[in-house]
Amino acid sequence: MSFTRQAKLELVRHEERAFCCGRAELAALLLLRGYLTIRGREYLLSIEVDHIALARHLFCLFKAAGAGSAVVLKKHERRLGKICYPVQVAGRNNITSLLHELGLNNGPAPDRLTGLTPRVPPLRCCRRSFLRGAFLAGGSLSASAGSGYHLEINCGSRELAMVLRSCLGKFNIQSSIRRRRGSFFLYQKNSEAIADFLRVIEADSALLRLESARVIRSMRSQINRLVNCETANLEKVVATAQQQLALIDRLERRIGLENLSPALRAAAEMRRRYPEASLRELGRMFDPPLSKSAMNYRFRQLSLLAQNADQVKSNSGERKA
Repeated sequence: MSFTRQAKLELVRHEERAFCCGRAELAALLLLRGYLTIRGREYLLSIEVDHIALARHLFCLFKAAGAGSAVVLKKHERRLGKICYPVQVAGRNNITSLLHELGLNNGPAPDRLTGLTPRVPPLRCCRRSFLRGAFLAGGSLSASAGSGYHLEINCGSRELAMVLRSCLGKFNIQSSIRRRRGSFFLYQKNSEAIADFLRVIEADSALLRLESARVIRSMRSQINRLVNCETANLEKVVATAQQQLALIDRLERRIGLENLSPALRAAAEMRRRYPEASLRELGRMFDPPLSKSAMNYRFRQLSLLAQNADQVKSNSGERKA
């Protein structure tokens, strides 16, 4: 089951604490997903959903708002093979009364609830329910340790998108609006903002799953950084050891290791004995132990000796010529 489906099923089980909150949630659902069909004198208000639990929730919201004639139907889509559930209210008087109750009676256009001027609910609890209804109607949410986080609400019109963004702003949640295929979407990709949104609409289980995904992603990122850092350090140690071994071979050919000072000869022999060790590890093998800087100093001295030996050989070759 997708993250979005899980979150929505959790929300439809949410018990409203006030009658005004149920109206705010139903208003958002109608604004985003509602259709008003007018055929002569016949009026039909409908919302089509894809899960029976959401259909039952809508039926309860309609009933609480005074639309006692609401019915839930079952419909098969032939092309996609899916089952959808239209929730309908019939009758001009019922619909007019319902829209008036929800504050949506300012002139819906035929065939769709457009042309309305939605407003941000005045009460904080109603704003929570309004956002909950908007998410139920057109929201989608993805959160994974690999692909990241994305919250999106299909608002349809720019005016409704602006209202939802203003409503989110009342909870100090920032969001962006973009247009795609003729519709306006409210979206957010920041995991902190998405967590705040789930907290506002009281999707507690979805919030816990999001936090779990965030922890997993954070741990993976930290492990990857540590592994990459460790790999880089190992590569650096190997490259340095190979250079030092090549330097020791040059000195052995030029002047012989027996002609080195005891300290430098011990450093060269220790490197040959432990070619995979780092400078710090090599220093700890001495008695008494040496620091990394001390080992680095000895190999710098060996490098200078090798350079001087190469220069002496070069000058000798020039004199012979």
